[in-house]
Amino acid sequence: MIKYKCRPAIHTKIVCEYCEKINFLLPSEYSHFKYLDDNDLISFNTITNLLNFIEKNTTNPFFFVDLVEFFTLRLEAFTKIDLSDDVSNARKLLAFTKFYNQVSDLNWSSIETEDSVGLVANRAKQSLASKYDDLFVYASVMHVLKFKNETKSNVIIELPFERAFYGSNVDLLDNVKFNCEKLSVFVKKDERDMGSSSSLQQQNISKLERISAAANSISPAQLSLPALANMLGMSTRSLQREVKTEECCVKDIIKKTKANSIISILNKNNRNIKVTAYECGFDNLATFSRHFSNTIGCCPTQYVNNLKINSI
Repeated sequence: MIKYKCRPAIHTKIVCEYCEKINFLLPSEYSHFKYLDDNDLISFNTITNLLNFIEKNTTNPFFFVDLVEFFTLRLEAFTKIDLSDDVSNARKLLAFTKFYNQVSDLNWSSIETEDSVGLVANRAKQSLASKYDDLFVYASVMHVLKFKNETKSNVIIELPFERAFYGSNVDLLDNVKFNCEKLSVFVKKDERDMGSSSSLQQQNISKLERISAAANSISPAQLSLPALANMLGMSTRSLQREVKTEECCVKDIIKKTKANSIISILNKNNRNIKVTAYECGFDNLATFSRHFSNTIGCCPTQYVNNLKINSI
C-alpha cells in the first residue's frame, strides 16, 4: 500500500523562485522543482526540509517574513478562490479549506456553527511538528483571504504551540492565541451565511499519483527504481508489484517523469544545454548527454536543432 503523503509543487516552487530572486544558493537537489507545474504533486515534506535548510544557512533571521509577500501574490492566483466583496469571509475560508483538502494530504477539517466557520488542523507533538506549516496557514489566511483588516471579534486564530516555537517569525503573527494544541481559524458569519451549510469532502489522491509525486521529488539525475522505492519507503519488488496492479510499469513512470522534467527545464532555459544539465543535477555534459539520449531518444544538441528547424 502506498502511503506517501504529497502536496502541490507550488509552495516549494515559490520558495525556490524567491531564493533565486535574492541570490540565495540552494543545493542542486532543489534545482528542478521550480520547473515543475504548480499543480504537480511532490513530497509533502519537501518545503519543510527546504525552509529548515534556509533557516540554518541564512544570515537573515527574518527570511520567512520577507518571503511572505512574494509567497502570497503567487498563491492567490493558484487557489482560484472568489475573493470579491460578494463572497463572505466565512465562505472564503470554507472554500480555501476545501481547495487544499482536494489537492493535498493536509487533512484539514472544517467546523460550521450557527454563527461561524472554522478551519481546524491537528498537529503532532511539538518535537515532530514544523512551525512553517502553521506560518503558511497564517500567512494565507491573513493575506490571501484578505483578513488582515478584520477586527479581533471577526477572526480568531489559535496556534498549537508556545510563542517561542515560532522563533523570529513571531513578528509576522498578530491577533493569535498560542499553546492551543491545534491550529484553528474561526471567522464569524454575516447575514449572507445564515441558514447555509456545506460539507467538506476529503481528497482522493490515487496510488499512481502518489508514486509520480515521489518521482517528481527526485532530480532527473538521481531518479531510478532504487531511488524511487527508497523515497516511497519500500523495496523495489514491492513497488513493482504495487504498480503492476494498476496495469503499469515503474520503468515507464520513471522514463516519463525524467523526459517531462528534462524537456521542461531545457525549454525554460531557452534551450541552453549546459544550464539544463546543471539544473537537472548532472555534474558534466557528457553524462547528461548520455542520459538525455537514453531518455529522449536523441542527443540534446540534435533535439535543440530539431526544435529550431520545426520553428522555421
